[in-house]
Amino acid sequence: MTIYLFDFDNTIVKLPYPETYDYMDTPESLEPSLGFKLIKRTQVDYQNAVQKNNGPLFLLSNRLIKVKDPIKQLLKTFGYKFDGHYLIDNEDRNKGTRLKKILEKYPGCNHIKYWEDKDKHIDSVTEAMKDYPEIKLEVIKTI
Repeated sequence: MTIYLFDFDNTIVKLPYPETYDYMDTPESLEPSLGFKLIKRTQVDYQNAVQKNNGPLFLLSNRLIKVKDPIKQLLKTFGYKFDGHYLIDNEDRNKGTRLKKILEKYPGCNHIKYWEDKDKHIDSVTEAMKDYPEIKLEVIKTI
Protein backbone atom coordinates (compact mmCIF):
# COMPACT_ATOMS: atom_id res chain seq x y z
CA MET A 1 0.00 0.00 0.00
CA THR A 2 1.14 3.53 -0.80
CA ILE A 3 0.47 6.49 1.48
CA TYR A 4 0.26 9.86 -0.26
CA LEU A 5 1.23 12.95 1.76
CA PHE A 6 0.66 16.48 0.52
CA ASP A 7 1.83 19.70 2.10
CA PHE A 8 -0.49 22.66 1.53
CA ASP A 9 1.36 25.98 1.44
CA ASN A 10 3.43 26.41 -1.71
CA THR A 11 2.85 22.75 -2.57
CA ILE A 12 -0.86 22.51 -3.42
CA VAL A 13 -1.35 26.27 -3.67
CA LYS A 14 0.99 29.16 -4.22
CA LEU A 15 0.50 31.52 -1.30
CA PRO A 16 -0.62 35.04 -2.24
CA TYR A 17 1.23 36.46 0.80
CA PRO A 18 4.51 35.94 2.72
CA GLU A 19 4.61 33.00 5.13
CA THR A 20 4.29 34.02 8.78
CA TYR A 21 2.91 31.76 11.51
CA ASP A 22 0.98 34.60 13.13
CA TYR A 23 -1.07 35.21 10.00
CA MET A 24 -1.15 31.70 8.54
CA ASP A 25 -2.64 30.24 11.71
CA THR A 26 -5.77 32.36 11.32
CA PRO A 27 -8.94 31.50 9.37
CA GLU A 28 -8.59 34.81 7.50
CA SER A 29 -5.41 33.52 5.84
CA LEU A 30 -7.51 30.91 4.00
CA GLU A 31 -10.13 33.18 2.45
CA PRO A 32 -10.66 32.12 -1.19
CA SER A 33 -10.86 35.81 -2.17
CA LEU A 34 -7.10 36.16 -1.45
CA GLY A 35 -6.36 34.67 -4.87
CA PHE A 36 -4.70 31.32 -4.19
CA LYS A 37 -3.29 29.71 -7.33
CA LEU A 38 -3.03 25.95 -7.76
CA ILE A 39 0.37 24.44 -8.45
CA LYS A 40 -0.34 22.42 -11.57
CA ARG A 41 2.23 19.65 -11.12
CA THR A 42 0.88 18.84 -7.66
CA GLN A 43 -2.69 18.94 -8.98
CA VAL A 44 -1.85 16.42 -11.72
CA ASP A 45 -0.01 14.18 -9.23
CA TYR A 46 -2.97 14.35 -6.82
CA GLN A 47 -5.39 13.35 -9.59
CA ASN A 48 -3.12 10.44 -10.56
CA ALA A 49 -3.00 9.26 -6.92
CA VAL A 50 -6.80 9.40 -6.70
CA GLN A 51 -7.10 7.37 -9.92
CA LYS A 52 -4.62 4.73 -8.73
CA ASN A 53 -6.72 4.24 -5.59
CA ASN A 54 -3.98 2.17 -3.94
CA GLY A 55 -3.74 3.93 -0.60
CA PRO A 56 -4.91 6.83 1.53
CA LEU A 57 -4.23 10.48 0.73
CA PHE A 58 -3.40 12.82 3.61
CA LEU A 59 -2.79 16.50 4.05
CA LEU A 60 0.38 16.96 6.14
CA SER A 61 0.50 20.68 6.86
CA ASN A 62 2.19 22.86 9.43
CA ARG A 63 -0.97 24.89 9.87
CA LEU A 64 -2.62 24.75 13.30
CA ILE A 65 -5.57 22.42 13.88
CA LYS A 66 -7.77 25.46 14.54
CA VAL A 67 -7.78 26.23 10.80
CA LYS A 68 -8.74 22.68 9.78
CA ASP A 69 -12.25 23.60 8.65
CA PRO A 70 -11.22 26.65 6.59
CA ILE A 71 -8.39 24.70 4.95
CA LYS A 72 -10.76 21.80 4.14
CA GLN A 73 -13.24 24.25 2.63
CA LEU A 74 -10.58 25.93 0.49
CA LEU A 75 -9.28 22.55 -0.67
CA LYS A 76 -12.82 21.52 -1.56
CA THR A 77 -13.19 24.57 -3.83
CA PHE A 78 -10.13 23.32 -5.74
CA GLY A 79 -11.40 19.72 -5.95
CA TYR A 80 -9.16 18.23 -3.28
CA LYS A 81 -10.46 15.71 -0.74
CA PHE A 82 -8.25 13.87 1.73
CA ASP A 83 -8.71 10.80 3.89
CA GLY A 84 -7.21 12.70 6.82
CA HIS A 85 -5.72 16.04 7.77
CA TYR A 86 -2.58 16.04 9.89
CA LEU A 87 -2.18 19.55 11.22
CA ILE A 88 -0.45 20.81 14.35
CA ASP A 89 -2.46 20.04 17.47
CA ASN A 90 0.29 20.89 19.95
CA GLU A 91 3.56 22.80 19.85
CA ASP A 92 5.37 20.17 17.76
CA ARG A 93 5.91 21.46 14.23
CA ASN A 94 7.85 18.31 13.26
CA LYS A 95 6.20 16.57 10.31
CA GLY A 96 8.23 13.42 10.97
CA THR A 97 6.44 12.99 14.30
CA ARG A 98 3.06 13.21 12.61
CA LEU A 99 4.18 10.79 9.91
CA LYS A 100 4.98 8.21 12.59
CA LYS A 101 1.40 8.55 13.89
CA ILE A 102 0.11 7.85 10.39
CA LEU A 103 2.33 4.79 10.02
CA GLU A 104 1.06 3.40 13.34
CA LYS A 105 -2.43 3.36 11.80
CA TYR A 106 -1.27 1.85 8.48
CA PRO A 107 1.19 -0.97 9.24
CA GLY A 108 0.72 -2.39 5.70
CA CYS A 109 2.38 0.63 4.11
CA ASN A 110 5.39 -0.17 1.94
CA HIS A 111 5.68 3.10 -0.01
CA ILE A 112 5.23 6.80 0.82
CA LYS A 113 4.97 9.55 -1.78
CA TYR A 114 5.44 12.98 -0.20
CA TRP A 115 4.97 16.41 -1.84
CA GLU A 116 6.71 19.26 -0.02
CA ASP A 117 8.42 22.57 -0.77
CA LYS A 118 10.62 23.04 2.33
CA ASP A 119 13.88 21.22 2.93
CA LYS A 120 13.46 21.33 6.73
CA HIS A 121 10.23 19.31 6.48
CA ILE A 122 11.70 16.92 3.92
CA ASP A 123 14.60 16.41 6.34
CA SER A 124 12.31 15.72 9.32
CA VAL A 125 10.31 13.15 7.33
CA THR A 126 13.49 11.56 5.95
CA GLU A 127 14.88 11.34 9.49
CA ALA A 128 11.66 9.73 10.79
CA MET A 129 11.76 7.17 7.99
CA LYS A 130 15.10 5.83 9.27
CA ASP A 131 12.94 3.90 11.77
CA TYR A 132 11.14 2.25 8.82
CA PRO A 133 13.84 0.97 6.45
CA GLU A 134 11.36 -1.42 4.83
CA ILE A 135 9.23 1.49 3.55
CA LYS A 136 10.29 3.30 0.38
CA LEU A 137 10.10 7.10 0.69
CA GLU A 138 9.66 9.09 -2.51
CA VAL A 139 9.88 12.87 -2.13
CA ILE A 140 8.55 15.24 -4.77
CA LYS A 141 9.92 18.71 -4.07
CA THR A 142 7.72 21.52 -5.31
CA ILE A 143 8.71 25.01 -6.46
